[in-house]
Amino acid sequence: MREPSSRAPLSKETRGLILMCVASALFAVMTLAARMAARSAGWATIGASRAFMGGMVALFFAWQTGVSLKTRSPRMSWARSGFGTISMITTFYALGRTDLALGDAVTLLSMAPLFIAVLAPTFLGERSSARLWGVLLVAFAGVALIAGPHLSFRALPAVSAVVAALSSAIAMMFLRRMRSGGEPENAEAIAFHFSVVGFTALFVINLFSFRMPTAVDAVYLALAGTAGGLAQLAMTRAYALAQAARLGAMGYLGTVMSFVGSILLLGEEPQLGQLFGAVLVIGAGVVLALAAPVSPLKSGSQPG
Repeated sequence: MREPSSRAPLSKETRGLILMCVASALFAVMTLAARMAARSAGWATIGASRAFMGGMVALFFAWQTGVSLKTRSPRMSWARSGFGTISMITTFYALGRTDLALGDAVTLLSMAPLFIAVLAPTFLGERSSARLWGVLLVAFAGVALIAGPHLSFRALPAVSAVVAALSSAIAMMFLRRMRSGGEPENAEAIAFHFSVVGFTALFVINLFSFRMPTAVDAVYLALAGTAGGLAQLAMTRAYALAQAARLGAMGYLGTVMSFVGSILLLGEEPQLGQLFGAVLVIGAGVVLALAAPVSPLKSGSQPG
């Protein structure tokens, strides 16, 4: 007879952080593929492809598992999808503007986890401890070092990036509410609804700015969309298991993965400051993973 395993089962928080790491890696693949596709495809085309392929991924997993794609919380789902779509549009717009340096865009977009930490006590009743705030600030500083912002940009694309970060944070608040509490919403239903809303909006925008991508870049579009769809499902499942602010901080690891990928695949040469920034982000992630979870504001309460 096989002896029972002495390993203790992973806690919900740990499983959530692991899923967020998987999501971060997939989002990094999405970012690199989207950057390659941008050689011939417009920003709205990339966004629409991401939303379409994300919907197909959610549809496939729902078909495989037999879960329903009908949401049980229509208002909450529309709120999550609406803010998520605003974030997607403003993100791709900011990344596609040549008068906003990529490093500046990445740094401004990386404000989302900070917004999550600010909003979580009010929206979710999840208090962010001093240690968590310290981890967030260290990780954000690391992202800024990796991105190397010039802090020189025009107002409109910069405001777009900040709006994207804030909208993303609000969307994550609704996602956390939908995935926690008594009976959590299906991850596939949330992802599919968001993909349909996002694709519809970006498809309309794309009609006014479409550029036919090359055959090679079309493959990168498909890769970006598939990776983004898988990342969306992993992130959605993570938000049922761990505190929103902790997951937001863990998401910074995706910046490091994108940085490493740009070195290996795009031939970019790292600077000393960027390497130090990567160490800061990874170190913050390790501290976050080892730290004890923070209890809600009210003992025993569940996010609404």
